[in-house]
Amino acid sequence: MKKLNTLLPIFVLATACTQSAPATDPSEIEARSEAWETALNAKDIDALVSTYAEDVRVMPPNEKSATGHEAARAAFGAIIDAGLSGTLTSVEIAVSGDIAYNVGDYTLLSGNEVVDTGKYVETWRRGNDGVWLMSNDIWNSDSPPAPQPAPMAKRPKTHLMITHEVDDAEHWLAAWRGEDSRHALFKANGAAHVHTFSSADNPNLTGLVVAVEDMDALNTMLGSDEGMAAAAEDGVRRDTLTVLTEAE
Repeated sequence: MKKLNTLLPIFVLATACTQSAPATDPSEIEARSEAWETALNAKDIDALVSTYAEDVRVMPPNEKSATGHEAARAAFGAIIDAGLSGTLTSVEIAVSGDIAYNVGDYTLLSGNEVVDTGKYVETWRRGNDGVWLMSNDIWNSDSPPAPQPAPMAKRPKTHLMITHEVDDAEHWLAAWRGEDSRHALFKANGAAHVHTFSSADNPNLTGLVVAVEDMDALNTMLGSDEGMAAAAEDGVRRDTLTVLTEAE
């Protein structure tokens, strides 16, 4: 999974190059990035977090930047908890002195199924102990954002009808049952009540009727890493998603 960073570190790197800073073998950065990938696929969140500097800036898609190890743990813990894995492919690595960057592409997998592809940029910084740690991490998806309801004035409650196909309707329905179900996730993000539906004619066609009290909170959750990981874990085919807003 991964990244795209701010302009400042690259500007600093370019400036350093013009000052004839000593070059460093880019294979060191490639090895550190591979260690990140290995930790993700081993579901070892502690090993993954250890590849970051303590003041790392984490910049996930559709969310504000956050700083520190806990930000990295939160961003990628949801991916690991959803049972997803990933592959990284570096397309450009540059190193000058104690600063480096790595640009590449990622693929996110659920088992053998590709659920997302995207691109990333990492910046790396070498400490006094000689260890390279990631200092900035930003990434975004190649997929278009999920359809959003048309903007509307806030009111106490409105209703949405959401339909989509899933890989396995029974698996999807199971995620909506029990104490720690998707009902709890939606309720915590502005959706007071959710009713689930499935089609008798199409076993893969499912839907929701959602009573929404805070549309902004719901939209933010659906577009977040947590929301996308939940949809992938439940087998939702995002390209089939349709959202209907309650008519006046």
